[in-house]
Amino acid sequence: MDEVIYLEPDEEITSAIDKIKNTKAVKLGLVVPREATLLQSVVNLRLLAREAESLGKVIAIVTSDKIGRNLAAQVGLAVYNSIEEQKPAFLPPPPKPSSEEIIEIDLAEKPIEKEESPPGVKVHHFQDKSVLWRKNAAPVFKPKVSAGGETKIAAAKVKDLAKVRKIIWPIIAILVVLLGIASYLLLPKATIKVYVSAEDLKKTLPVLVSSQVKDSSLEQSMVAGELIEVTKEQKDNFSTTGKKNVGGKATGTLTVYNSWDSNSHSFDSRTKFSSSSKTFLATAGFTIPGSSVREGNLVPGSTSMKIEAENPGEEYNVKAGRFTILGLPAAEQEKIYGTSANDLTGGFSKQVQVVSGQDYDNAKKKLTDELASQAEQEFSEKTKDKKVIDKAIVIPDPEVTTTANIDQEAKDFQMNVKYKIEALVFNFSDFKDFLTNLLAKQVPSDKMVVIPKDEDIGLIVDKTTYDKGEMNLTVNVDAKIANKISAERIKKAVLGKKSAEAEQYIKNQEGVSRVEVIMRPSWWFLKIPNIERNVNVQIEYLTG
Repeated sequence: MDEVIYLEPDEEITSAIDKIKNTKAVKLGLVVPREATLLQSVVNLRLLAREAESLGKVIAIVTSDKIGRNLAAQVGLAVYNSIEEQKPAFLPPPPKPSSEEIIEIDLAEKPIEKEESPPGVKVHHFQDKSVLWRKNAAPVFKPKVSAGGETKIAAAKVKDLAKVRKIIWPIIAILVVLLGIASYLLLPKATIKVYVSAEDLKKTLPVLVSSQVKDSSLEQSMVAGELIEVTKEQKDNFSTTGKKNVGGKATGTLTVYNSWDSNSHSFDSRTKFSSSSKTFLATAGFTIPGSSVREGNLVPGSTSMKIEAENPGEEYNVKAGRFTILGLPAAEQEKIYGTSANDLTGGFSKQVQVVSGQDYDNAKKKLTDELASQAEQEFSEKTKDKKVIDKAIVIPDPEVTTTANIDQEAKDFQMNVKYKIEALVFNFSDFKDFLTNLLAKQVPSDKMVVIPKDEDIGLIVDKTTYDKGEMNLTVNVDAKIANKISAERIKKAVLGKKSAEAEQYIKNQEGVSRVEVIMRPSWWFLKIPNIERNVNVQIEYLTG
């Protein structure tokens, strides 16, 4: 295909024809979705094929629609299941000769070499002049074969059939024998359940998992572990939506008075003053002397100090007048106050775009969520054959760096996040064997310890010190004590035996309560299979 055109499910025939007309390619592949409108009518497909032919283009249909494939093949279009296929799934049928087609025959005499007929077969060659032609009539060819020739040809066919039968019957016999052997070897399977009397053994053990050792140690109750760490890092650009006024702040000089008492009053920096419902701050600490009496008149104590508007903006350029000290009781505010002789100046507004708290949080969440998904997938792949305790998984706070912090002026900013997952893991099968061997040291030598199920092992994480590659566990084990019985030894001993003989042998083992033999298929009554993989011995432990 020189070009591939993709059609919509509801695309009309007229639209499809327009797309074919608009392309310069000659060989086109039309990719049509399942249950598309175009594929529901053979008339549509015939119109499509006829229009393509008139345009001198060759088209093929690419679709997974079974009905559409059949209809397209019926109208003479090549059909592919997908654009990757090299050969079409359906080829158009060869063209049928028209009933009106004229076939010209050259009756001129030409020397033609005659093929020799097989021995005993007389064949009349049509090229001979002895062939009679009727005037204005189509030539009629009548090859003549002698009766003797027909008999010999039939005899040859019978002889060939006999040869085929001689080959087929041995093959069938061999297949039957092979099928019987395969049935004998593969079909029968035996499951032998051995029920053994056992006692409960419940233990709580402290175990240290360490990535610093390669082999477990029973003496130190230490299991070899592996520290898995996955780190992902990603950065991206984000737009800001925050707004902030960064204009100038109005300033001025106040004279503050104390006519309240004769004591001095000290105020620290950032003391708040109010005028015209606007708040101003002292730029430094100040002290107002106490009031005094001169010639019978009260003279207030006073001092000068500077103030600055709490926020930028021209609305803080207030007129000269009285300023109230906020935070003082109402009675004192009347006697301790400030005044300005001149209007405050310097305040103006300028709004800029800044990083808002929501901008920062959204950017961090987006990157963190993406990294967490990637890290968790990689972590799962690295630990799929290991035991992972959820409470032992450590995920530190993501490390975040950004080109602009909250409230900082910027139209956009770039954030980089580093995400990490770490955990100390171990092979649970080896861990189970370790616990079994550890408990076996605590029972008599003629007994064995078995932990029947993985769920019989409870794990509690006490402490993790990943800088040392260590994890302290408390392990609660629900084990069984029983006479030493080997499933492998029993399996090897009963191979090829009759079911009754196998049961009797197993029952004679000390500690065995009962035996159950299950044959598959159930009608198989011969013997226990003689192949180890077809025999499964299960040990079930009974308590109480």
